[in-house]
Amino acid sequence: MPLGNNHKALEIWDGILEKTEKKLSGWKAQYLSLGGRLILINSVLDSLPTYVMSLFPIPLRRKFLWQGNKDGKGYSLVNWETALLSKDRGGLGIKNLKLQNESLLKKWLWRYTEERNSLWKEVIIAKYGELNPWCTETTTEPYGVGAWRSIRNLWSQMETNLYIKVGSGTKTKFWKDVGIDQSPLRDLFPDLFQICGNPDANVGDCWTEQGWDLVFRRLLNDWEVEMVAEILGMLGGVTINANATDRMLWKHSKDGLFSVNSAYRRGLQVMAGRPTHLWNYFWKGDIPTKVKCFTWLVIKRACLTQEVLQKKGRQLVPRCFLCNLTSETNSHLFLHCNYTAQIWNLFLSISNLNWTMPERTSDVMK
Repeated sequence: MPLGNNHKALEIWDGILEKTEKKLSGWKAQYLSLGGRLILINSVLDSLPTYVMSLFPIPLRRKFLWQGNKDGKGYSLVNWETALLSKDRGGLGIKNLKLQNESLLKKWLWRYTEERNSLWKEVIIAKYGELNPWCTETTTEPYGVGAWRSIRNLWSQMETNLYIKVGSGTKTKFWKDVGIDQSPLRDLFPDLFQICGNPDANVGDCWTEQGWDLVFRRLLNDWEVEMVAEILGMLGGVTINANATDRMLWKHSKDGLFSVNSAYRRGLQVMAGRPTHLWNYFWKGDIPTKVKCFTWLVIKRACLTQEVLQKKGRQLVPRCFLCNLTSETNSHLFLHCNYTAQIWNLFLSISNLNWTMPERTSDVMK
């Protein structure tokens, strides 16, 4: 791990680049299919920078996938953002290094909420100060240029995916931290918050052996009394345990514990929505990877047909050279050409299948 460097300096990544170059030069990429290059990216290249990414934010894989090496010439057939999607979301399952990087950095934020007496945490607190028991102050000053600044900037993303399990209530703000449906009480009941006795009161301060004891600066109106009753009803499931510690828990795991993988999956879900069952079935099929990758290109309408090459600036006659009847589009070549239709009919007849031919190849997975 490069210590003492500016965390944004490119020199941090020199070792990673050197290792990647050695891997690439050792592979005879020109003899590999798209499927073979995909396997190498997922199994080897994606694992090289993980250790460094766990502390530093990142500033060849694309060219290697499409052209076979970093200096190769050719076309990128599908935009990189699509290739980075998980396979069950219509991508190639290539690791999104930016998202993986953020997930690894968030692990430090999780450790900050969990570890009470760690030396590293004490050093961070001494330098930046505490905003609350869960995180430090923001590092907007010129001196805040270390690794923690980049980590701290992810807190707003992290916080929305956490919730507090109240123990003794000594670390949890009653009005600011206790939430119903992800909204704190101060936002749900702004009128009561304006007249509360102590806006920064801890949950433990508002609890007695007899139950909740909310203090206000003046006598309440009838409609305000009804709002207090509503709060007490919402808090019916909250219990105070003087021997337990308040904890932050991760919303996206059954045990409430944070993991890099669950954070990565959550990030993918935010970016691309929920998985599609058909894509999952497609990639799990017992078919050679190179065949799956070619079929994926067909479905994405990304094969280098005459139409696609013309859009990329090639001067061509965009007609189908099989039937000479119409333009060679992706859908025509693989679905509707007379010669292609004969192959489909033969396959469906042998397989005893009934299938309505879609208008476009991109409709196959719908």
